[in-house]
Amino acid sequence: MRLALILLTIADLALALLLIAVSGFVLEGVNNTGPQMLDALYFGAMLLGTIAAPLLAWFLRHRFDPPTTLALAAAPLIVAVGILVVGP
Repeated sequence: MRLALILLTIADLALALLLIAVSGFVLEGVNNTGPQMLDALYFGAMLLGTIAAPLLAWFLRHRFDPPTTLALAAAPLIVAVGILVVGP
């Protein structure tokens, strides 16, 4: 389980870096137009969740059973795949 948690943590942090790298494309014009502010809130929530989920999984790994801990660490990746499947 520890190896899987390490790999999921690396994948989550790589996703966070990807979100930071493309933030200029996603948040273009947020300061100029009002309707895109909701997109900025979704973006911030996803970035926060991507960083917080593996940290919570590491802190709570002794309290939860292994499948729950791995599901918590994999949650941002599952949400990202769901967003890709649904599309814009």
